[in-house]
Amino acid sequence: EFYIQENELIDQEIKYLNGTDINFPYFIDKNNCRENKDENYIFSDTVLIGDSSLFGWAIASPYDMVGKLRKMNPNKKFLNLGMPGTGPVNQVSHLKKVTKETDFENLVWFFVEANDYEKTSPDADCYTADHNPKTLFNNYQNTYDALLGLKIFLAEHLRGFASFAKLFINYEDKFNLDKKLYEDTVKKLNIYLETKKVKNKILYYLPYYNRHAYNSDFFIHPNVKKLNSLKDDVRQIVIKHGFQFIDGDDAVKEIKSKVNLYHYAYPTHYNSKGYGLTAKHLSTYLEK
Repeated sequence: EFYIQENELIDQEIKYLNGTDINFPYFIDKNNCRENKDENYIFSDTVLIGDSSLFGWAIASPYDMVGKLRKMNPNKKFLNLGMPGTGPVNQVSHLKKVTKETDFENLVWFFVEANDYEKTSPDADCYTADHNPKTLFNNYQNTYDALLGLKIFLAEHLRGFASFAKLFINYEDKFNLDKKLYEDTVKKLNIYLETKKVKNKILYYLPYYNRHAYNSDFFIHPNVKKLNSLKDDVRQIVIKHGFQFIDGDDAVKEIKSKVNLYHYAYPTHYNSKGYGLTAKHLSTYLEK
């Protein structure tokens, strides 16, 4: 009842994702995105594109990132085009497809450090059945249930999956951006935004659990060095094409134990605290 009231829903079908660590209601709009009204596709102050982090995986509205943005900026309209399982190529394709008739002033593009460097296939279609939130959840839940016992064991003896993985990862093959393909994607987006006369273009760089789990005052972990290189590559490319680069790590810099910004301190998505700090940080730029 609270969710229906908060979102001013009347006849909208409510869906649920339920499981070991997920239990939240949501509704899907006419373009398979989360919790947008039809009027958001006519005019929105800000359009946001990204993957499951923007979608708000495992967080009920209004405690997800866009829900918090809407609470912080009640006089502004936001169009959330976050789609689980997608990468930069898919996101730009979907934006161009569903906003042909949409007027908007600002574009915020989330680059998720965890995996957007590898999701750049030019042949991938946007929002296929595999990107459906229910399908993704079922796949995730089966894997989660199977590995939960192993996670607990590793948490007791190592430091979760992140520490376990470092024994086997070849750092040279990790976090490498296909710079040519990524820049081509940024170019195509920029051309589209110019035709739409969009005033402000923002690339919001969302940090990864590894960066926060390997925090040390004494040395820089090889994984973090690779992540720093990835961040620099993304920053240079988007600035070159007229985007403002915002480092999302600044949103949580005052938090001492940053792994607690994630569900159960595991390498998952941000919890409500992480999303809230990110929304507050982004709001300061949108207010300008």
